[in-house]
Amino acid sequence: MHSYGFALAITFLLNNNDVTLGFSNVNLQRIPSLSLQQFISSSSSSLLEAKKGGGFAKKSGGFGTTTTKTKTKTKKKTSTPTYTLNKGPSIQSYLNPNLFTNPSTLQTIKDRIRNGDICVIRNAFIPELAEAMYTELDTTDTWSLNEDYFEDGYGFRHNNVYSKNDFSPLFLSVNDMFESPETKSFMADLTGRDCSGDIVGAPSYYEVGHHSLPHTDHIGQRSVAYIWHMSKDWRAEYGGGLYWCKEPLANAYLHASFNSLVLFSVTPHSSHFVTTVSPRAQGKGKRLAYNGWWHSSWVPKTTDPLETLLDTPEKRLTLTHAQVCAIQDMLDDPWAPRIQPPERHEEIVALRGKIMEELYPVRRSPPVDVL
Repeated sequence: MHSYGFALAITFLLNNNDVTLGFSNVNLQRIPSLSLQQFISSSSSSLLEAKKGGGFAKKSGGFGTTTTKTKTKTKKKTSTPTYTLNKGPSIQSYLNPNLFTNPSTLQTIKDRIRNGDICVIRNAFIPELAEAMYTELDTTDTWSLNEDYFEDGYGFRHNNVYSKNDFSPLFLSVNDMFESPETKSFMADLTGRDCSGDIVGAPSYYEVGHHSLPHTDHIGQRSVAYIWHMSKDWRAEYGGGLYWCKEPLANAYLHASFNSLVLFSVTPHSSHFVTTVSPRAQGKGKRLAYNGWWHSSWVPKTTDPLETLLDTPEKRLTLTHAQVCAIQDMLDDPWAPRIQPPERHEEIVALRGKIMEELYPVRRSPPVDVL
């Protein structure tokens, strides 16, 4: 995947702790591509799920879809917590305090995420929590193999702990911390995205041969993605790197590391993949993480002031897949309430045109058919 334009990476030193911010002005075609006709044909069923109390977000935004093949390993769960999260419900209480000593640092993080770029915060969480989380991930034996491949070219193979019944007390506490109203409010302020919906999070473990092919995460109500990398003594040559497709090659690889928090806004342009873990990693370390998404809770309705809520390209880019589907169905579903008066209906039609043009642009480099 190629990109055009320029990009930069900045590292802020914070008392030997650093925040790496990658950013770019590149507007990359999403992977895999989705034609307008394919998008329109899928919108009705998507809205039906969204109307069922956020069912679409839960179904598409969660881990381990019904088509996922799983192979369960021996189950063994820690019964006592290795660390107690007693500093408060918000993620702010457990992030590295150096993040908050300089207001310009958080502002820079805000700017990068809102610009559609990826942000890597190294030494992100307080050491005692990070070490406890690493120990928990390294010793748990409740992994299940998840693997599936699709006709459009997407596929994945990796271990996860998806069932909350298999979560250790620490995993449950960390999930509660990510899910707290205080954390959702903080992340909404940081990213400029609605994070008030469900939160999905789970441990992951990539072994030799594991990978995740190019994708955008743009499905359901996913709004902001997070990956808490927890790999110790990991070398770039072992593979398992997160490749951010919007960056030029020199900056695109985000290699697995310890206690690094990766954040990005989920859009049709947030293309990325995880490279295959090499046989060189065998017996030398584990590619561990805790990752998931904050979801939006908003489902657009005909009574919403859409013309104001979505009056700029920046606002339109925050739409989740389910929200775009809802707007599609306002106009195309014969059973949906009619938009009145007719003049407003035409305004929403024009608004949809802008949404589709900006979020799902025409393919830049189509194949050349030789007859």
